Amino acid sequence: MSTDPTNNTDAVPAHKRTLRFLYEHSVTLVVVSVAWFVASLPLVTIGPVTLGAYAAIRSLRETGRLDRGYVAIAVRTNGIHAALLSFLPMVFALPAGLALRGATTLGGVDSVSAVLGLYVAGYLAVALIPTFIAMADGVPPAAALKRAYVWTATEPTAALSLALVTAGVFVVTALLTVGFILMFAAVAFSYHVEYLVDDLDTAAATDASTPVSNSPA
Repeated sequence: MSTDPTNNTDAVPAHKRTLRFLYEHSVTLVVVSVAWFVASLPLVTIGPVTLGAYAAIRSLRETGRLDRGYVAIAVRTNGIHAALLSFLPMVFALPAGLALRGATTLGGVDSVSAVLGLYVAGYLAVALIPTFIAMADGVPPAAALKRAYVWTATEPTAALSLALVTAGVFVVTALLTVGFILMFAAVAFSYHVEYLVDDLDTAAATDASTPVSNSPA
């Protein structure tokens, strides 16, 4: 997917681009956020729904409108993979939580295992952000995971910054109660796209073996 050449994204910080994007498309983004929240309630659907939300924001960013066909193609192409990948962090987080709860001493084996498990779960959760954004463009899961791994491994400071901003948005919107439903997905996912999309587009351009067939019209 090509970006608008008139947007000098290198000169404008991601948070400022996000604020401008939220202002220009506030109504549509609120609809996306509410739809994401409602459709995620069964929990097992959170992967495909998140993929669809990224696709919606990606199409809105590139074309100025919500391309429902693009969203449908993204979910149809990678929805099942997104559902499976979304459970990866929980595979480590749940046992870590149980180990931490049953730990008798702060420095015991259970505590160490819990900390390691939570670290891995957090790392995977952050890595899934660029993975899902790439998959929203129709990139196969293996290639998307590879790009995400390379990015998180080579840009640890950026990955940590992304995680902290996302956590901050979660806390602030959660305190607003209804604001979480109306704003979390809109703000967090828009920031993710603005923060990562140029890096992922560059990776796609330099990786001739990775097909990117799903582009919004």
